[in-house]
Amino acid sequence: MVIDSVAVPGARLHVERAGDGPALLLISGGGGDAGMYADVVPLLARTFTVITYDRRGNSRSPFTGPDASITIPRQAGDAAAVLDHYGLRGAYLFGNSGGAIIALEMLASHPDRLLGVVVHEPPLVQLLPTGSPERREIERIGRLGRHGHVMRAYAAFGAMTLPDPPRMFLSPTGQAVIAAGTHVMLSFESLARKVFRHEPDVMIRQLRNAKLTLGRELPEFCFDYGPDLAALAATTAPWCLATGHESVGKPYFTPAHVLSERLGIPCQEFPGGHLPFMQHPEEFTKTLTTILEGFSA
Repeated sequence: MVIDSVAVPGARLHVERAGDGPALLLISGGGGDAGMYADVVPLLARTFTVITYDRRGNSRSPFTGPDASITIPRQAGDAAAVLDHYGLRGAYLFGNSGGAIIALEMLASHPDRLLGVVVHEPPLVQLLPTGSPERREIERIGRLGRHGHVMRAYAAFGAMTLPDPPRMFLSPTGQAVIAAGTHVMLSFESLARKVFRHEPDVMIRQLRNAKLTLGRELPEFCFDYGPDLAALAATTAPWCLATGHESVGKPYFTPAHVLSERLGIPCQEFPGGHLPFMQHPEEFTKTLTTILEGFSA
């Protein structure tokens, strides 16, 4: 694996590249960390040049200015800058969750750079009626984050991404207990890192990203941004939406199907739920490869 650093306005991106073949850019959602795809990169690298990165402000991609933007168009610009760094005029793209919303913006604003795009479970609850269950769930998590209960909100956020979350993750009391335990764990981890000089693993990095995820990214991705439906209808790049067969009723399932119906774009099915690349890496790899190969058939 090759690790690079790519400078973009307001941030410096940690980028990883592996494999050989047509380029495939993977964009992560909440937590914005390349490590989310660690289990599938070796599998996909048998066929593709796989590129992953920590999104701006997350993990190993620090902001370089105090007022750095996190808007969707700016993050689509980051994705284009990563392609530019490797001299790529075209690439396949897979985006999950918040990364799927960035993928939609890429389709609208940079279609000439895309060989084919899979938009997996974008949480576009702004497309749903006010008061819909899916929208209310995202709003509730957002309120917890805004009121300073970041780790409680992150516990609720984590429960939302699981097909069958433990009961403890679903109650306010359970979320408070999890939040308290998380704070203690992060304190001990920080001390251990100073003593033993080890790098934090992906789970710790994700937890440390929680304030950005819930305080800034959630409202930007789920409420402030509106996809350009006219541009998506006219895009020249081949693409599809996708959901997991265990994601029915989740806040990221219904919006994908609403968008599919509005634009007449197919919605493919992946194994598992919201994070199939972590839950079912081999099945995910087969499904994604089949879809991408179909774009060029």
